[in-house]
Amino acid sequence: MTGLRRLVGSWLSALALCGLPLGAAVAQTPGAEALARDTRLIPYEVNVNNAQTGSWVLLERQGKLYASEDALAEWRLQRPAPVLAIDYRGQNWYPLAAIPGFQATPNPSEQSLDLRFAPAAFAATQLGGGGAARTALSPVEPALFVNYDLSYTDTSTAQTSGMRDLGALLELGAASRHGVLTSSHVGRNLNSSDTTQQPSWVRLETTFTHDVPERQASLRLGDSVVRNPTWGRAVYFGGVQLGRNFALTPGFITQPLPTLTGMAGAPSTMELYVNDVLRQTSNVPAGPFVVNNFPLLTGAGEARLMVRDVLGRETVIDQPFFYSASLLEAGLSDWSVEAGAVRHSLGMLSDDYGERFTAGRLRRGLSRQLTVEGRFELAENTRGAGAGVAASLWGQTLGQLAWNGSHTKDSGDGNEWMVGLERRSLKHGITVRQEEASRDFRHIGLLPGTLPYRRQTSASYSYASGSIGTLGLAYAELETYDRGALRTYSANYGMRVGSRSSLNFLATSVEGSSSGNSVAVQLTIPLDRQLVSASNVTQHAGQTDAYTGASRNLSGDTGVGWRALAGSRSDQSYAEGGVYYQGDRGLVSADISESAAQQTVRIGAQGGLVLMDSRLFASRRLQESFALVEVPGYAHVGVGFQGRVLTHTDADGVALVPRLLPYQTNSIRLDPAELPISAELDSIEMTAVPAARSGVKLVFPVRSGRGALIKIVLADGEPAPAGAALTLLGDGKEFFVARRGEAFVTGLQPRNVLRLHWGEQTCDMDITLPPGSPDDIARVGPVVCQGVQR
Repeated sequence: MTGLRRLVGSWLSALALCGLPLGAAVAQTPGAEALARDTRLIPYEVNVNNAQTGSWVLLERQGKLYASEDALAEWRLQRPAPVLAIDYRGQNWYPLAAIPGFQATPNPSEQSLDLRFAPAAFAATQLGGGGAARTALSPVEPALFVNYDLSYTDTSTAQTSGMRDLGALLELGAASRHGVLTSSHVGRNLNSSDTTQQPSWVRLETTFTHDVPERQASLRLGDSVVRNPTWGRAVYFGGVQLGRNFALTPGFITQPLPTLTGMAGAPSTMELYVNDVLRQTSNVPAGPFVVNNFPLLTGAGEARLMVRDVLGRETVIDQPFFYSASLLEAGLSDWSVEAGAVRHSLGMLSDDYGERFTAGRLRRGLSRQLTVEGRFELAENTRGAGAGVAASLWGQTLGQLAWNGSHTKDSGDGNEWMVGLERRSLKHGITVRQEEASRDFRHIGLLPGTLPYRRQTSASYSYASGSIGTLGLAYAELETYDRGALRTYSANYGMRVGSRSSLNFLATSVEGSSSGNSVAVQLTIPLDRQLVSASNVTQHAGQTDAYTGASRNLSGDTGVGWRALAGSRSDQSYAEGGVYYQGDRGLVSADISESAAQQTVRIGAQGGLVLMDSRLFASRRLQESFALVEVPGYAHVGVGFQGRVLTHTDADGVALVPRLLPYQTNSIRLDPAELPISAELDSIEMTAVPAARSGVKLVFPVRSGRGALIKIVLADGEPAPAGAALTLLGDGKEFFVARRGEAFVTGLQPRNVLRLHWGEQTCDMDITLPPGSPDDIARVGPVVCQGVQR
């Protein structure tokens, strides 16, 4: 539409320049006729604040320039008041002089016009923002899976010949489009040489989870944990839980992000520095701009915007910022409700459930600086409710305040309160927090006869400097009603040694119901090939422990890791070592430790099993999502994602790829170096968006068969015409004849029918390949095409 208006405008202006009438007069009065004669449309090549905008038609009346609404919108100029507009030929035209900072410099020889306006006259440019996009989920493929962690230990001492024990941690799971059901169990003393220890299996947690990504909510049935607000304690329970789950939209940011603003007088380059580190570079047009895709950080700091225009002029804008994960964006809510029975002795008993209850919590961001929250608890013997607030205070400080009250039949009324302050900057970090509860305060999960903590106090200070290192000081006090108080003081200092090494000092003092002091020094030296050397000396309880060792940690890929150390502990020499191998189907480990008093050997294995699409796969532990990948007919082809090969296809061309990121786009890629030359794929990469801990199925479309160079001649012996189309019957792929009647055709079987198309003529040819391997390229022909003429 804009282009059409420009064309029509240019045509009309041309008529005007030639002296031809532009249409009916604006008015029939002499004054109106004179005004119409003084009005004309002129086409220009327009530059706005040094930016080329293309060809536009402007209206000139009595020496003043007017622009259409379309032009102002594309130039991002804020439109003057409608009352200033004039109507010409059914279209509104707006005076450019009414826009702040207007200057016009015509160039008649080039029929161009340079316009300049004040930066504030432009609409603001938004850099980033828009929220996290939600991607459609891939269909869930039903699957059963098992995660296992096995450990066998053999220990011998000077008094015993050996103690053997076998332990296991198992997780059983079933995934479908309805959700994921998991049940975890721990086995102890499964093969113990100690006759006093009986074998046992204990159920840990059994949970069914159903996610609703479009509502950012999750439903959990079975064992779970009560979601407490800023204050309170975790309570295990069995029952039902429904609540908000922002993790279902990866990249969704709940905190109020800082908004940085700037102004550019001309098209410019903007560089964003956060705490003196370059984080972002963007091109911005003339006018104000807003940076609302600020990198996610926590605490206080300083952002610097450096704006450099096309002439090299620089403008620097410094702006402090502060935000915290304890704050919610204005208008955003986080909530959950639970109902069930409190669970006790998790890990010791399979089904120790107690008091029944109902609980709920709600957090809401009232503004970017203020978040409020509330909670309630209703149990058989306990009633409770509370409220809290988190606010951004002066001096870039986060303040928190909460109060909770309770009532029980036995203890009556009780209350607890919490107050906290937190400030973090590039160099300094300070936190102070105190909680107090009355003797009669009760909350769900507190065992009968157990008193709450009387007072909990914590404070910390940290300082970081690239030149002198890092310093940390901390204090914590826990005071009870019946067991006295316990106070802990700690200090640590770390400094860089050389280019990569670090030296750390740690001192701790404990006073109260138990006491003790310790001082430690640790030197860490990174070496090449992921090797790390570490040495430590610790003084505590009147004795000195020391060790030195080296290790090579496992990476995310397959490979071998190891560790070895030697030193003294409790005035006795000791040594430890271990070897670890991580493959695409699990992890195996072997550890050994020896001292004068005891020798221990431990062997372990971790991994998973998946039953999917009537196939059983061995895999690494399945903590994330997974995909069944089929490359029909191609064995031993590497498959992975994020630039790493995680597994290989089996003899049937099938592989299981673990460690996919749920609710995110995962690019599953084949290793092209391991595909045979005869393999034809439209793409070696496919994408999947799996649900949490669920499986998807991806089938790569592969054309199998051999390739051949076929020479085709017509009935008169002349080569088939170049450009003629060829179709392999039973295969949808199309080929074309090249020079000398030759065509390269792939996907051929031992016997084939090839059809040639030339104009409206066709012919079918029987093609038989000579013996050869799949990677051999055969030469066939000449083959006669009967019935096609040039």
